[in-house]
Amino acid sequence: MKARTGSRPARQSRRTAERVGFIGAGRVGSAMAWHCRRLGFPIAGITDKDPKQAWVAYGLLKLPHERLKASELVRGCDVLFLTVPDRHVEPEFRAIRRWLRPGAIVAHCSGVLGTGQFKGAAERGIETLAIHPINSFSSHAQAIASLPGTFFALEGSRAGMRFGRKLARLLGGGCAEVKGEDRPLYHAMCVFTSNFQNGLLDSAELLAGRLGITRRRAARMLAPLMKTVSGNLVKYGPVASLTGPVRRGDETTVARHLVALGRRAPELVPLYRELSLRLVDIARRQGVEPAGLRRVKRVLAPPRDGRKRKTRGRGRQ
Repeated sequence: MKARTGSRPARQSRRTAERVGFIGAGRVGSAMAWHCRRLGFPIAGITDKDPKQAWVAYGLLKLPHERLKASELVRGCDVLFLTVPDRHVEPEFRAIRRWLRPGAIVAHCSGVLGTGQFKGAAERGIETLAIHPINSFSSHAQAIASLPGTFFALEGSRAGMRFGRKLARLLGGGCAEVKGEDRPLYHAMCVFTSNFQNGLLDSAELLAGRLGITRRRAARMLAPLMKTVSGNLVKYGPVASLTGPVRRGDETTVARHLVALGRRAPELVPLYRELSLRLVDIARRQGVEPAGLRRVKRVLAPPRDGRKRKTRGRGRQ
């Protein structure tokens, strides 16, 4: 996995820019199209199975809406982005590949898929690119605002990679080459960093509900904590920034957590155990006293006979 760091967003001459087109006008496709136009790439067109989606994308780009046939769009592209759901990438390519001219680049933005979805491309002289933005997009507007400075995971042919690196550079971001066989593991890495945060906050809001606190109020209460932790993680990393009872070797507090969860939110006990064991390993790398971590691990181990453990003493604050 080879990485390149980011730089300032740039712009290029339209006379030397590739003509780009998009099949799929969702959040990623619309944001990519918006920035391609901003950066000076001529837009060959945008299509979507939902005509309203294409109409929205044209509106965002402030271009007159064109109802193009797929064949018209594909033939007019130097670079064609298939910004469609993962399961549609391969069948979409099969449907349009006969219209791609030799030397054209076909690209998708999936994280888990590589260029293996473009079967038969090399035999036809078609260049390929898998370019996944390492970011999270919850709306069209947020995607457009967040894309600059993003890193991209790339795989492709020589010409495809050259274009992918150029686009990442123009967007002020960076790139890392991730081969097709490694992309499922890479995408799992992204899920740990992004989607699992949703699961953690949802779990926290569930506990808030058991305390009589609404989810909306809980989100507001926890927002400063989440922002502080996220900032510290980015600045110092997961080892140096770790705090809390596991970091202190405070097995009594951990045991009390488990008792409370077992009584009022038993569905979260397995998640609490697994995540706390990860924290034990992080605390060990931080240099926390081994004896304290051993006590925490004993508390986290499920009771073999199913009986609840007794808590002793008071937890440290």
